Parts: sequence; structure tokens; C-alpha cells
Amino acid sequence: MSNKFLQIVALLVVIIHTGNAQTILWGGPNDPNSTFSNGLGNWSTVGLSSSKADSIRNAVWNYTSTGVSKGAYSNEAGSILSPSKADGAMIFDSDFLDNGGIENNEGQGSAPSPHSGALVSPLIDCSGFTSSVAVSFYQYFQNYAAECFLEVSNDSGKTWNIFPINQNILEGTGTSRSNRQVIDISGVAAGKKDVQFRFVFDGDYYFWMVDDVTLVSLPDLDLAIKDVFYSPSTYAQPKSQICNDTFRFSAHVSNLGGMVQRDLKFKVTVLGVDRQTILFQDSSIVSNLALADDNVPVSTPNYFVPNALDYGKYFIRWSFSGGQGTEYNAADNSKIDSFEVTVSQYAREPRPRGGIRANGGISYSVATLYNTSDCWNGFDKFAATSADFAVAYDRLATLNNYNMKIYLLSVKDEVKSDFSNFEKVGGVSGISTELVSEENFKGGSQPSYTLLNQPLTDVLTGGQVVLKPNKRYFLVAQHPDEASADPNTWRYHASSLEKNYGGHPFNSPVIDNIGVWYESWPGNESPVLRLNITILTKSDEISLAENVLNVYPNPIQNSQLNLELNFEKETNANLTIFDLNGRVLNFLPYKNIIRKNIQIPVDGLATGEYFIRVSTDQGTKTKKFIIVK
Repeated sequence: MSNKFLQIVALLVVIIHTGNAQTILWGGPNDPNSTFSNGLGNWSTVGLSSSKADSIRNAVWNYTSTGVSKGAYSNEAGSILSPSKADGAMIFDSDFLDNGGIENNEGQGSAPSPHSGALVSPLIDCSGFTSSVAVSFYQYFQNYAAECFLEVSNDSGKTWNIFPINQNILEGTGTSRSNRQVIDISGVAAGKKDVQFRFVFDGDYYFWMVDDVTLVSLPDLDLAIKDVFYSPSTYAQPKSQICNDTFRFSAHVSNLGGMVQRDLKFKVTVLGVDRQTILFQDSSIVSNLALADDNVPVSTPNYFVPNALDYGKYFIRWSFSGGQGTEYNAADNSKIDSFEVTVSQYAREPRPRGGIRANGGISYSVATLYNTSDCWNGFDKFAATSADFAVAYDRLATLNNYNMKIYLLSVKDEVKSDFSNFEKVGGVSGISTELVSEENFKGGSQPSYTLLNQPLTDVLTGGQVVLKPNKRYFLVAQHPDEASADPNTWRYHASSLEKNYGGHPFNSPVIDNIGVWYESWPGNESPVLRLNITILTKSDEISLAENVLNVYPNPIQNSQLNLELNFEKETNANLTIFDLNGRVLNFLPYKNIIRKNIQIPVDGLATGEYFIRVSTDQGTKTKKFIIVK
């Protein structure tokens, strides 16, 4: 089986955000040369190269009425979601050109890869457009080892000026299906009579689609935030594991206007669960943003540590503003994101929004990466109890007798933080990981998107899965071969595109049927694959002195738990509150304390019995307290 296997299926409707359009100079929604409603129209296509010289003429762009690749490994990736998608689009279908739509047929298609081909516009008279000219288009690009270029000529195609596109789309990733680009070509096109431009695909797999191509003028001021990034370990993580996590904030910003802009402000604000309370705020200044500056990386100088947060959902507000003139489209100057602090669950997504599958109907695996805290001492012990996951499927499919494997793998310490030395072969038995748990799951009558639960046990002892501090774990779901060749009967791992983990190596990898690891899904989709944890034991293995921890009053009849800690010398101590089931309800680390009085709000806890534990490198002391309301 080839390594060029990645496929995506979106099972839910994707909302398209088009924003306001610049003044159209050429083309438009009623122009078939923009929408490709009549196929090529006045455009032309030419093959530029192929690994077989006699097939160069076949390395061309083609009209697709469905907006879907016909390749063996991309035909389930979904269609472009441009405004005129119903009229079709143009595609350089590298996957199909190489294999003819047949698996394991690499190099036998009509124009074997690597190859290149150009989609060439008609001649356009831009002599009347003297201020600014830009090419606006919608695209859907999935990348294996390819480059994309917009090339512009002002001498009827004799020479070409090159504008690279999609440089930040890494191997095995892609754009969204409704990605809009605005490329400023004023320097070579404004005021010129014989202008042509062309889209050039150069390389190896998977495909590049374009649609709704226009020439537009640029307003003086049009700033945009294209992508935002923040760096917690995951979207949701237990309070007991978040203590030393750091959020570092960055984004890609663009100048889509017609003027150089200076002294722009990039600002990030972390808000509380009420979306009002400011928990953290930081900013940086972009001193200069030129006309051609697109997807420029920016960041804030400081980072946010969420260790004092209570349970709940928190929000991050991003903004990019300033410059000379009136902002043309304020809607793309800000973004909002979120994260959660949970009682006992890791998750990379808030909810399922679609489905993903690799290898067509052949077996594949998805994985999520989770990190344990480095704040534990030798007596803080936690266990992984179960995995939650979801499967998406159409009405022609069912989960009855659908047999999956759930694995928990620990990443070996010698693997670097950027995973640059991670061995990408061997699947779940690879040399860079150790098998911790292996479970069999058999489906039943559960509906599509149902959150399923699989208990975890230690593969060696059959008992609880004891987690180690400051450790990386892969939670893996392995899907079997499909019995039918009909994709309508296949099962897809439920997923979400709501969170961006582009800066996190191996955050959500996929493993093909022969055990090859890929860093992430195209478009960085996150599988619904969550890990649940609990405190390991309620008893003290080595007990500290009785007076180390005093709880008062007990029972508690108000909303506050009062504690007194007493040590003979400066001590690092962790406080853990947990219930009768071992669910950790609070985790508070303290450094270099001798005596300390602590007040902990407990108004969110129901009437009942709870435990509080203080742990040090010398042992633990656990006491019960009762809440009465």
C-alpha cells in the first residue's frame, strides 16, 4: 500500500464565511470565466512536466462538475466549498493523474508524478486599473509534496512573475475547503494592457482546486487575522494536569489593502467563564506590514499560566487593528477561541462535527497526544480509567459487530519534544513508544456520533493503568477493514475542525494499514478520542504526621473549606480534593511553605463526603470532610 493514502469525509455542512468583497475589476458571480460554469471557457491549460516525458501533454488542469478528486487516495476528501461550487471548479488532480484512480497503481496514470501543469487566464486589459489590482480566488488544496504558484505576465505570456501560495501547508495537511486568497499583483499588472495570470501546481499529490477567480481593487486599509494559535497541551485537560502548562499566543496576519500599514496592534485577551472578566492580556506592535505581506507570523511576548483556574470553559479574544484609513472589513480583524479545565478528562475537541477515514475501506488508526503534569511528587498517583470516542456513519451503516482496538501508548523519553527522532514505522509496536493498554471494543446499536466508552487496563498486570508524571501518551483507536466497497456503508472516526494544533508536532496523528505514522490529518482535524483519569488510591502509603493537615470546620455548612498546613521546614506540597469515586475535583501545588492557612471555595460541590490530601516527597496525609447544605 502506498503512503499517499489520506482521505477525509466531512459528514456535516460546512459554513462558508465570504466576508465583504473588494471592487470587482474583472469576472464576478455572473461571469462563467470566473465560476467555470462552462468548463474552461476562455481559459487554457498546459502541461509543463511529468516523470514520463511523453505524458507531459496530459499533466493539465481539468473541469470537475462535482469539485471532487478522482484519485485513488483523495476521492473521499470532499468538494471545494466555493460560492459557485454548484457550477463546478477547476482541479489539478495529481492523485488521479498519477494512478488513474486505482490503489497501488502509482506511476501508471496518464501523467505520472512528479508533474506540473498550468491553468492560464485569458488576456486581460488592465490599462485602466492604475491604482491596485489583485487576484481573488477560492481554493481547496491537499498536500503531499507539492508547491503552488500564481504566476503573472504583462507581456502576453512571454515572461512570468512568480507569487508562491500555500507555503505554510505542510506534508499531509491542507487548506480548508472554502479558503479564500487575495494576492496583490499591482506591481506587475496595474496599468498594463496585456496581462495574463496562471495557477501552477508543481510536485507530487494530492490536488489543487480553484474557483470564483476575479480581479479586484484593494481598499486602502484591510487587515485580517488568518489563523490563530495558542499552545496548551490540548483543548480540555483535567485541573490536576494543567498546573505548569503555558499558553503562548501567535497568529498569522495579513495586509489585504492597497497601502503599506505601520504601527499595528496585535492583542490577546483571556476571559473568564462569564466572557467578561479579564484573566490575562498581552499585545505586540507590528511596525510595518507591506502590501504583499500575507500570513505574516506575529506573537505576544508573554505567556499565560492557567494553574489557578477553576473548572469551566474559558475564552481567548484576538484582535488586530490600527493603520491609516477606515477599516474595510472589520469582521476579519478579530477571532474568538476557547479552552476547558475539566474534572477528569483530556480532549482535543469540544464536540464532533464530521468524520475522517484513511485508506478507503482498508484498516487505519487515529491517535491523540496527551501530556501528564510535571508538578507531581513521588506520592501523587493518577490512573487512566477509560477512553471516550465516537464513530460517524450514514444511514446505510451500523455499528453492530464493528470491532475496534483501543490502545494507550507511552512515548519514550528519548523522543525529542519536536518528535524529530520519532520512528514513523511499526504502528503501535514501533520502537518510539511502549504499549500500556490494549482493549477490544465491539459495537452494537449505538447511533452515529454516540460517545462510546472503553475501560482501560494495564497490558501487563491487568489492573489499573498507572500514569507517570511529565509523560506523553498516545491514545489510539484502530479501525478494521470494511467488508463492503460501498463508501456509504463505511464507518468514519468522528472528528472536529474547531481547534488548530498546527504548531503541535504529532498532536493528532494517523497510522496507515502498514503501520506508517503521519503527523496529522490534512486540515488538522482532531478525532473525538478522549482520555479519562482518576486518583489512584484513597489511602496513605506513607503517612505524614497528623498535624500536617488540619481541616475546619468539619462538616462544612458554608461555601468555604479552611485548611491549615504545618511543616517543620520549607516544603513543596500538593493539595488534592477528590470524591468517593476518585475523581479529582481540585489540585493546588505550593512551593516552599512551612505554615500556611488556605481557603478553598467548595460552593460548587454537592452535599456528601469528600477527601482532601496533602502530598510531599516524604508521604501523604488524607482526611475526609463532609459538606452539608
